[in-house]
Amino acid sequence: MVLNASEIAHGATLAVEAAQFAVRHRRVQKKFVQVLKVTVIGMAIAYVLIYVLLILPLFIVRNGNYVLATLLQYDHTSSTVALLSTRDAVDHFLSTLPLLGLDIMVLVRPSMFEDIFFTMLEEIDPEYATVLKSWPPRKFRWEKIKFAVQRLAKRYFMTLVASYLSRLPVVGWMVFPIGALTMMAKFVGYPISGAIILATVVSPGSRKSTMFIFKSLLAMGEFSRDLMRPFFSHLGAKPKQQVKFYKTNESTVIGFILAYYFFVQMSWIGPAFYILAQAAIAMFISRQTVRPPPYTPGTEWVLQKEKE
Repeated sequence: MVLNASEIAHGATLAVEAAQFAVRHRRVQKKFVQVLKVTVIGMAIAYVLIYVLLILPLFIVRNGNYVLATLLQYDHTSSTVALLSTRDAVDHFLSTLPLLGLDIMVLVRPSMFEDIFFTMLEEIDPEYATVLKSWPPRKFRWEKIKFAVQRLAKRYFMTLVASYLSRLPVVGWMVFPIGALTMMAKFVGYPISGAIILATVVSPGSRKSTMFIFKSLLAMGEFSRDLMRPFFSHLGAKPKQQVKFYKTNESTVIGFILAYYFFVQMSWIGPAFYILAQAAIAMFISRQTVRPPPYTPGTEWVLQKEKE
């Protein structure tokens, strides 16, 4: 589905409205602070543990290496360089730890993030919140595993084929531009994607920025599904249904997520924006989806057209 500029703008406007709504309502504020406190404490504990488990052993090995080199009279330059490189890699890893810690907290305490979603939804549309809570959460673990494996296998196979074809004489250089053209056309259409790919061929320096935009669009889809987990879980939406929902609302979702995504990627303030986005997504659900009927045994959720 080609992205629609007016729908993207509508999604972004909705995101700003949701953030303003969250800031104005004290109940949402209190829940935000509670979730942020627990998240920060969890991330701090993870930081200390990883620091002790990684940095301290490296410090001991590095100094031990220096002492042994002095006693045994051997050249320790290469080993020292290797240890310093490892330390730099660990420091880079620790710089991204807030986001890793956030991922861990989302996996370990999903109910905490679900609570702030429902707190916001109850303030926006109490009836919608009551109906959604009446649906018993279902996880579909096997379906999720199977879907993830199938998607990973498909991507791996496509990468292998592209890698093989790119080595062919004469036509090999065209494989990746054509592949990128096909993938990007899903978002911006063939004329615009063709112009972008042509620019990367003519000016290789623009390739990184093009790939950054493309990867960000894909990552926003994953991010939106993470935020909508409370909604999908309670309605028992299977992975394929979630993908279909995303494609149906793609432009509006990207506009909404765009308002938070790049802030979430910032190392130290990212967790706060993630929690805000988790609350704000309740307004997207309330405004853009048709309220499901109250749950009755045997009922299954069916994707309906978004609200006009």
